[in-house]
Formats: sequence, structure tokens, C-alpha cells
Amino acid sequence: MKYFFLLTLAFVLSNYSFGQTNLPIVKSTSKTVKIIENKEHITDWNLDSSLKFDTYITGKNAGNRNVKMLTDIDSVEVNLKPNEEFDFVVLLNKTDSCFTKFKSLETKNFSKINPPQTTIIPIILSKDNNIETSAILNKKDSMKLLFDSGATGFYLKKTAIKKFLNPENKPLTMKDISDNHFQLGNLEWNHEQIYPLETTGDCCEGMYGWDSFDGKIVTIDYDKNKMTVSTKKAKVEPEYERFEMELMKEHFCIQLELEIDDKRYKSRFLFDTGFQKTLMLDHDLMNNLNAPIADLPLLKKSVMYNSRKEEIPVNIYSTPKLVFGKYILENVPVQLNSTTKPAGYLTNLVGNEVLKRFNVILDFQENVVYLKPNHLFYADYIDLKKS
Repeated sequence: MKYFFLLTLAFVLSNYSFGQTNLPIVKSTSKTVKIIENKEHITDWNLDSSLKFDTYITGKNAGNRNVKMLTDIDSVEVNLKPNEEFDFVVLLNKTDSCFTKFKSLETKNFSKINPPQTTIIPIILSKDNNIETSAILNKKDSMKLLFDSGATGFYLKKTAIKKFLNPENKPLTMKDISDNHFQLGNLEWNHEQIYPLETTGDCCEGMYGWDSFDGKIVTIDYDKNKMTVSTKKAKVEPEYERFEMELMKEHFCIQLELEIDDKRYKSRFLFDTGFQKTLMLDHDLMNNLNAPIADLPLLKKSVMYNSRKEEIPVNIYSTPKLVFGKYILENVPVQLNSTTKPAGYLTNLVGNEVLKRFNVILDFQENVVYLKPNHLFYADYIDLKKS
């Protein structure tokens, strides 16, 4: 698609607050616009003149977040620090004023809580590589939820929503399931919106994302089958390899390397414990790196499904080496996606059939991942077994 910018209004600003009086004006002749975060994550956005302020909330912001609205004829762009806002007006068809806000939430950090708090949550690694935990919904219903580091918020299968929240099978809106209480161990979350799912891991009735632990330290120990959530970081053993988190809109990614024919290809991988397989490689991203994935041994062709039960055709190859700093996994089956940008931006996925081979520290205070091999490091891969 080509965009013709008849009037381009580009603001690169950083210190705006709700107290603005002379709001910038952006023009549009279409209700549908795009919001681009950090110059690559694209969200389709519908303008609404009925709201006092239609608010777009950015992803986690550790220092500076670039946000841009692109209309069919105009644009506005700002840089936001944590806890900053930017207000403006989109003038739709020269008549309707759509008051709009970009909002960057305050960064969470519970490290100064005194005394420090620690919660141990027992986990079960399911046969499908899901992290299963026990939870209580609305202080009365016990259920199994999986921890999905590639998601945010709380989700339940539609069957679970009917079972626990709507046994009479009445018509429901999102507002009807917008105020819920969850408990894992002695951790509690109040006033949580539930998002419906068609399906999730067979072990569980729903899932929760990484932002449930934002501002804390999460340790996933597959040797002891426990997840520890702490407000204060303990000393990290030297055996752990360190990876910086790249914070996207709803996700965080790390940089890993594929080694093929003695050449290494470094790339972004979405850290996704909710993805049950090994790796999902983005077709365009691999082409951009000139990585010869299609020349690797083809194990088989397959079809995968997302949470909406949509088919995703994939080819499964065997890659010689997957490099995690000083640790190397060999002959890893990888899925090459036939499409591109399944996350809304260019990234590969590293799933829990790989991640389960490491004990993991997720430091959501300094935004760092630490990985150390565990007893599953040399476990067989499902696709190699089947082939």
C-alpha cells in the first residue's frame, strides 16, 4: 500500500503531560489509522470522536519509547519516557475532533519492599512442554493455568468461562468478565480482565502472561519443579548466561545465534514459554540474514495452530547448532514459518521445548534473562522422535 502524505505533521517531542492546553492537530480522512511503536510494531487503530480521550498505552518502557500515529494524509510522532503522556487531536474529515492520548505507564520495581518478599509456586512440566500451575479464581474456584512468557494478562478457555463464570450460558460482553481475582500461592491480582481463548495447553483451563510478575524476579527451576517470585534479586551464579531483554509491545525478546556451515546468524527471538515447540523462524527475517535454512535437511512438512485455531503451514528442518552464549544445542528441529510477522513485527520464536532445557531467571527489574542448563539439556526432541 502507498501512503500519500498531503500534509505531514511530524512531532518528535518528549516532555508532554496531561496539562497541555494547545493540542497538536493531526488530519485524517479515514477512521482507520496505524500506530507504530518503536518504529516496527504496528497496531491498527479506529478513531473515536465520542471519547474524551481515546488512549493508546505503550508496552513496557525502560527508558524511551517512540510512538507514531500514521493517518492516510498526516502523522504525529513522539518519544515518551516512563509515566509520560502525549495528548493530541485527530481532525477527521475536517469536522470530527477525535481526542487521543499516547500513554507510557510508570515502570514497576518492587526491589525496595522491606522486608523482601518471596513466593514459591510449584510447577509441573506437561508432556506438551507447558508450565502448569495451580490457581484460584475469585477466591473459590481451583483451576490449572499455564505460565506463558509470550503473553500479557489473564486468559481462560471459553469452556472455562462458561464453567466458572457463566454456567447459565447467558450472552456475555467483555465488561461482564472484567473484574476478577486470581491467586497463585500467596500472590494475588485484583480487578483483572479475562480474555477468552478457543484453546490453550491441554493441561490447563487458561494462562497468564509475564506482566503478572513485572517489577519482580522470577526463577523457573525445572530440576526442583518450582517457580520462585521475589521482590529482591539474589546473587546470580556464574554458570548462568546473561541476555538483555528487548522490550516490545506485549513481548520481550533475546538475541540468539544459529550456526550453519560454521557461520553464525544472530537474530531476535521472542522468549515464549507458551509456544510448545522448539523454534519458529520468520521467513523474511531469515532471508534478510541470508541464512540458508531451506538448504538444511528437511525433516517433514507440518501444520501448526495458533490460539484462534488458525492453520500455519510449516517446514521442519534440522539446524546444526543453536547458540546460547557459551552453551550450544545441536541438531535442533526448527519450524520455518510460511508467512511472516506472526507477532506483528519481525521476530523468531524460541519455545519451551528448547527453554525447558535451562533453569531460567527472568529479571523484570533490570530487564535481563539468565539461562543455565539443567537435567533436560540433552532430552530428545519430539520432531526427531517422530521422524
